[in-house]
Amino acid sequence: MKITVFFAVFCTFFSFAQSEINPVTQEKYPLQAEQFIGIDNYGDLYFVKNRTLFKQTKTENFQFKDFQLGAMGSVDILNPLKITVFFPDYQTAVILDNKLNEISRISFAMEPPFLNIKNATTANENRLWTFNEDNQQLELYNYRDRINQQLSRPIAETYISHSSNFNFCYLLTDTKLRLYNIYGSLLKSIPSNGIQKMALSNDKLLILKNDSIFLLTENLAKEESIKTPDLSIKDLYLSDEFLYIYDGEMIHKMKLTQTKNNTCTSPSQETLVPEKPHSPDFYQNITNGKHIMKKSMTTHTSMTFITRWNAGLLIYRFTF
Repeated sequence: MKITVFFAVFCTFFSFAQSEINPVTQEKYPLQAEQFIGIDNYGDLYFVKNRTLFKQTKTENFQFKDFQLGAMGSVDILNPLKITVFFPDYQTAVILDNKLNEISRISFAMEPPFLNIKNATTANENRLWTFNEDNQQLELYNYRDRINQQLSRPIAETYISHSSNFNFCYLLTDTKLRLYNIYGSLLKSIPSNGIQKMALSNDKLLILKNDSIFLLTENLAKEESIKTPDLSIKDLYLSDEFLYIYDGEMIHKMKLTQTKNNTCTSPSQETLVPEKPHSPDFYQNITNGKHIMKKSMTTHTSMTFITRWNAGLLIYRFTF
């Protein structure tokens, strides 16, 4: 009997665990709105219609409007107790409570330090993520103490938008998508490749590009395709494991599930995936003709076994 053992750090000849996300539709309901904002952690619905922000709960409805400030540029419901609404025409951010009552108003261009801001979203500790159009930098603005902190270096590209949570900000330009932390460190930069929309939930970034939806995780290092039904995507929102798509008439709520395809199997191959490396006795038993070889000796003249070991693969081939 001849035993051949191969060790491969990367498996290039087999296709293992290529994952895609197949959302399962949970429910859908009608909505007449100019813009669907999202669903907060309490299950409350937010949307914009006739320059008015609406909030619908199971028992009450609330609204906020200020026509003098023009159209709403962005609405950030990351913190339902401090909702950030930005009006680009007057470079003003309004902070609202959970009943859409005004808590604070920040007129960036009219108050020191007199900032020219493209957008503002919620950060932590009374701060806002802002993009300064004059110096082309991502900044943090403390609206209680009126302290502005520059985070990024000047960006020589056209700003499109940014999505943020309390500690991280994804900044989109016409050529790149960048990830920054609250300390101003640039964690990752990738080509934007025509991203049209973004939605952020925790450390998961949902993007729409070329009319297809993808999920970016692991600090922009991993991209997964989301196989959605054939829908016209007007707005989208991500909340934990639920994807919301607004097609202009209906909100479609879907649960994200992950499947793995193309695992390595064939009549003469067996895949073994132990939780930890084998003991020395396992390899001795292989040499002595015991365990997995024993059960198929009578039907095979050549067998191949594949098992994961540390960062690579151990491949055993037995020839009789």
